[in-house]
Amino acid sequence: MKRRILPVLSLVLLLAFAACDEAGESTTPVTTGDPAGQLTSATECKSFMKSTLTGPGSSSESAVLYDYDADTRILTLTHVNAGFNCCPGELSATVTVSEGTVTIAEREREAGCHCNCLFDLGIEVRNLPAGEWSIVFDEPYRHADDAAISFTVDLRSEPSGEHSVPRRFYPWGI
Repeated sequence: MKRRILPVLSLVLLLAFAACDEAGESTTPVTTGDPAGQLTSATECKSFMKSTLTGPGSSSESAVLYDYDADTRILTLTHVNAGFNCCPGELSATVTVSEGTVTIAEREREAGCHCNCLFDLGIEVRNLPAGEWSIVFDEPYRHADDAAISFTVDLRSEPSGEHSVPRRFYPWGI
């Protein structure tokens, strides 16, 4: 009986130690798949009295702050001053990754009030390989005469940064 237990116990211990590195953490690689993204947070309608931009800025611009973690392959985006109806219902973002472009289509469930205002949105894109990417935002309230948020970044050499565009039409610039 002892002869059968010893080999089984040895095998169990060997497998337990093989699954951990020196720090006791699993060495099993993180499962990767196709890139996918989602809206992770949204502020309430912001006051027009101050901006949350990290550098010079105001409610007269819209900005995207980005941060890429190469280890987890997660790109975190914050869209500062995204324009929506003051009573949008649920806000959402559809993230599409195709041929070197990450497209974020922002939407609201309803336009429940007779006013518009600015929100900050948090968006996360998972399983995004490091490299050069075009980031494009589809904003429902952007005036046709204002520039779209669209920029290219190489996440290998610039894993974090900011891109902003001026806004001249309501609800920006108030």
